[in-house]
Amino acid sequence: MKKAVILLLMCALSLTAAAQKVAQKYIPDKSKPVLLVFTADWCSPCQAMKQNVFVIDSVASALSGYNVLMVDVDSPVGSAYQQHYCKKEVQIPYLVVLDRSGAVRNRHLGAMQADELMAFLRESGTLGGGTSLGAVKYVNVPDKEDFDKGWQLEAGAGAAMVTTSEDTQFKPGAVISASAVYRTSRLVSFRMGLDGVFTPGAIDYMPKVSIAIPLDLELHLVEPAYLSLGGFYAVNHTAKVNVVPDLGVRVGAGCRIWDLDVSFHYNVGILNFNKGDIVGRVSASALTLTVGYCF
Repeated sequence: MKKAVILLLMCALSLTAAAQKVAQKYIPDKSKPVLLVFTADWCSPCQAMKQNVFVIDSVASALSGYNVLMVDVDSPVGSAYQQHYCKKEVQIPYLVVLDRSGAVRNRHLGAMQADELMAFLRESGTLGGGTSLGAVKYVNVPDKEDFDKGWQLEAGAGAAMVTTSEDTQFKPGAVISASAVYRTSRLVSFRMGLDGVFTPGAIDYMPKVSIAIPLDLELHLVEPAYLSLGGFYAVNHTAKVNVVPDLGVRVGAGCRIWDLDVSFHYNVGILNFNKGDIVGRVSASALTLTVGYCF
């Protein structure tokens, strides 16, 4: 059991690290590459570039072919981006070019003149397509809120470990999920969905197939992590009992980084099913790790 939990944790950490990328909500034109400009209000060279270099016609025309994102390193989101994209470099200004797939194409530390900036963009292999003149349109990261208020759809898959009160051995399985998440505030979101857990090696009264409707309250105490508390209604299929209903509670934790949501849940059935005698009741429980993609 300990080995399984450690394995699940390692998978979650690796997937979370892979999820580091610029949030899609900050990219207005997905057909263009991205120029990240790491800056701060107190940074004189940063302000000088915006006031004296970005306003030059040739530079403004070139930058119109990019999504230009101003990243404030003093903000929580900006600090996280800086740690990922700047190779532990804390000095600013720092410029990073991303192609349309989100891959880093070039980096530069320090202020640049117009010819240096144009050479930097050419070296990235992303220069081209800019035509308009005038002021450069910036997107400030983060915006007024570092979360998306409202509805968000999510689909995911992962691994499960299933057991019962009769058989304490955990059996491995797979889980698929689809859910709708409503974020009401910085602190609270609600989730309702449909989960399917499939356990090929299940025997006797252990559910081979479990279809559940979970309803969770999520508390975002420390972004991007959250705690989850809720319940579920499920229908289980076992080898000994064909179809039985179940009602249960669940607790969990997760980490939602941009488009990926990595979450753990522990589900415990409380509407136990009868084996056929007076005292022989069985309750099922499952530990799940799910990696979801947010649309």
